[in-house]
Amino acid sequence: MAQSLADAALVFLVGAGASLAVGRAAIRQLSRWQVVAPVRYEDCPPLLARQEAKPRTPTMGGLFVLGVGAAVAAAGGGLRHMDGWWVLAAILGVGAVGLLDDVLKFRGQNALGLRAAPKLLTAMAVGAGLGYAMWVKPAHERALELPWLSRSLDVGWGWIPLAMFVVAGCAHAVNLTDGMDGLAAGCVAIALAAVGLWALSDGATPRAIAAWCAALSGACVGFLWFNSFPASVYLGDVGALGLGCALAAVSVFSRTALWLALIGGVFVIEALSVMLQVASYKWRHQQRIFRVAPIHHHFHLGGISEPKLIVRFWIVGILLAMAGLTARQ
Repeated sequence: MAQSLADAALVFLVGAGASLAVGRAAIRQLSRWQVVAPVRYEDCPPLLARQEAKPRTPTMGGLFVLGVGAAVAAAGGGLRHMDGWWVLAAILGVGAVGLLDDVLKFRGQNALGLRAAPKLLTAMAVGAGLGYAMWVKPAHERALELPWLSRSLDVGWGWIPLAMFVVAGCAHAVNLTDGMDGLAAGCVAIALAAVGLWALSDGATPRAIAAWCAALSGACVGFLWFNSFPASVYLGDVGALGLGCALAAVSVFSRTALWLALIGGVFVIEALSVMLQVASYKWRHQQRIFRVAPIHHHFHLGGISEPKLIVRFWIVGILLAMAGLTARQ
């Protein structure tokens, strides 16, 4: 069980190594299944042209990322506490909806997958379950940490709506970020590592949560070997939604849900850019704020190359994660 930083580092390395070991075989199998990522930028000709110029790449790589992460987390003690089982259940629930969405996209040439409502409602239902699990804990184990204030607050049943918002928001924000090679996987790995460091330093957080953070972060790093530019495989909705849900779940059980807005600041920025773009288009007579949203595409169309843009987003993610860790006094 991940009892110390050394143990967590070992779990991380095993997760990365296992992801590297199974990645090539998994990609071959996905290619045989012909689950090739569809191009969805018909409303933006410049992006459509750039995406069509790329080789046809298999998707749903999140299946082996989540599978490796869950297996390594279980071996590292992630299921020795009930909170770890809740994390696993959350990943399975939201990941299954992402998998269904991916599968439905291959029904026909113009298939669009699931609508937004089923994915949102599933994430909210999973969040309600996590919130309930926190609510029934003893008061000293469920107190929400308040950033920079050196104190915590017992929100009681308020964990339920808070967890619903965090899970739904984080899962969909990660999904929006998953638009460039390695962007989402790298930023998730950074955020999970930061939450894991907090979990290790907090006596009230079960060490099972640190095991989940280390295993999934390592699996994401191993996945980047194949997902970095130019990508040989994509996460797919199963991976993006599943990893986003996992990040939300570990933040709930480590009582750092409020800090996630900073630690996962890249995802917040991406989601806000879409919300602002939609609002501006609707309420300002079809005027846009950005060239296109999410915001990483805005910068890409502005002339920044995709590899450079991805690394810059990773750097911003690291800086925000470190800033988030300073919130603990």
